[in-house]
Amino acid sequence: MPQTKKHILCVDDNSDTCDLVSAILKEYEVTSAYSMADAVKRATAEKFDLYLLDYHLPDGTGLELCLMLRTFDHDTPILFATATSSITEPQVITAGAQGLMQKGRPSFVDDLPARVSQLLRV
Repeated sequence: MPQTKKHILCVDDNSDTCDLVSAILKEYEVTSAYSMADAVKRATAEKFDLYLLDYHLPDGTGLELCLMLRTFDHDTPILFATATSSITEPQVITAGAQGLMQKGRPSFVDDLPARVSQLLRV
């Protein structure tokens, strides 16, 4: 029986970033959301194996979204992928996430699949 693809919700206000994440993580099913409201709507309607969050969103921050997700989903791993230096790894861990990656780094494209695989234990 074929293994179903793990489902990832990529939350970023920039559609190019979500397209890049989909291309990098082609072995996963990646769904995009471009705001906190859209992300919460999708997260309550569908089952995801991982949330990938940006910090700057049009209707709030990724930290606020992380805290909101944790009110109804305590177990799904959350990984921040952001270009901002406004947040730190300890801040995202305290909010309930598993880690923080910097999108602007040249190694991001190479590091993201390994980090996602580690969090999904695949």
